[in-house]
Amino acid sequence: MKNIITLCLTIAILLLCNLNSFAQPYTLDKNVIPEKLELLDDEKVEGAKGIIKNATIEDEDQYFFIKGHDMFQFVDVYIMANYGDPSLTADLAYINWNDVEQKKTTTQEKDGIINFKLRVQDAFGIRIYATDEPVNYTIAVYASSPRKEYLGTLFRKATQSDLKTSTDSLAVDGGDANNSGNSGSSNMMLYIILGFALLIIGFLAAKLLGKNKNTTLLLLFLLTGIGTANAQMHNQNTWDPSGMDGGRNGSYGQWLQSEAEQNRGGLEYDANQVNQGLKRFGKLGSQFGKAVETYRKTSDLYDQYNGLGNCMSVGPPPGMPTIPSFCETGACEQCFSDARASLDRNRYTFEQMRTIYKCSKNFTNSAIAFGNNVSGYHGVSGMAWQSALIGIKKSVKELETAYDKKYIELLASQKIILQELNECEAAHGIPDWYDRFGYLFYEFTKMNYRRSD
Repeated sequence: MKNIITLCLTIAILLLCNLNSFAQPYTLDKNVIPEKLELLDDEKVEGAKGIIKNATIEDEDQYFFIKGHDMFQFVDVYIMANYGDPSLTADLAYINWNDVEQKKTTTQEKDGIINFKLRVQDAFGIRIYATDEPVNYTIAVYASSPRKEYLGTLFRKATQSDLKTSTDSLAVDGGDANNSGNSGSSNMMLYIILGFALLIIGFLAAKLLGKNKNTTLLLLFLLTGIGTANAQMHNQNTWDPSGMDGGRNGSYGQWLQSEAEQNRGGLEYDANQVNQGLKRFGKLGSQFGKAVETYRKTSDLYDQYNGLGNCMSVGPPPGMPTIPSFCETGACEQCFSDARASLDRNRYTFEQMRTIYKCSKNFTNSAIAFGNNVSGYHGVSGMAWQSALIGIKKSVKELETAYDKKYIELLASQKIILQELNECEAAHGIPDWYDRFGYLFYEFTKMNYRRSD
């Protein structure tokens, strides 16, 4: 009976640990200990990140927990066998290791290289399935420079009708934020609230668990995960993205060849297997290069990259208006540029805050449903789960409060920015620009980003 109660409380603790970095897949299997791969800066491309990981698998599945990117980056995950042509199968996971987003096998993919394309606010998981014999393989992850463009342009060139008519001339887009310092603070506010809630649940769980020493140790282990639950961090055999063609820690391809020739991994490969692997690595390097060029040159990648969690935007909000601008000369451009840049930051901060909130709620609802199902097997465990659930729901309420507070702050910032634009328009266009056009966009933002749950 105690074990069942412990199981239900562990669900609650895992949920809160994961909620702090909400995208890490969760599990109740204590044998699943994912290795954390933190993306490293690409020294050649500003804002881009990546990592290259070498590993060997045989009789046990391997799990990787990948983070260091955000919702504005396009992420490519590549997986390939390094020598010969063995078959590797991999899962892409988000909320639950058993709730698979995509499954692919190297022997069924072009050039024997698995490629997952995704967008996600925070962390995600990769599972590599055990093989019949040892296989040395590569996981390479690359995240593009942040791309803030899916909302589209807000401004359009003013027409004569805009000068003559009232607010009914405001165009509406037929498609489906703040100063830069506020973006980080909005995220941080949400994470602080969730971290505080974790301590509440830990305290509650400790009281319910009583003096069970083994369970208390488990509790401490989970609580000290600092948002990564039972993930581990290994720094062995990892390279930053420049390892594809040589860089800060050398060429990964040269390292692979040296490892095979000197048999350092304890695995013997013939010349044909080594050549197969090096040829495949060359194709992987080519895919890396093509991805970087695609990020740079292609404006619409949202159909190609899967948004995980059903909480990622791929276009502007339905009915988003466009605002007429009367700036047509170089003299007014200087006046407008800073205010327009601030308004764009404000818009994308609203988007990121809503995405964090929506993804967090989706993750929480899924995990609570999972806990409800498990706790239903035993009456006493159900009571323990319900007690823990009170604390979880309290933390969600605090998340809602934090969102509402930041929502008000961002609205106030947007109004100030629009008033700055109004001054520019008054000097170079019409004096009542805010009353006729800016105010309607402010009202659209107010309605569109207000919490609906």
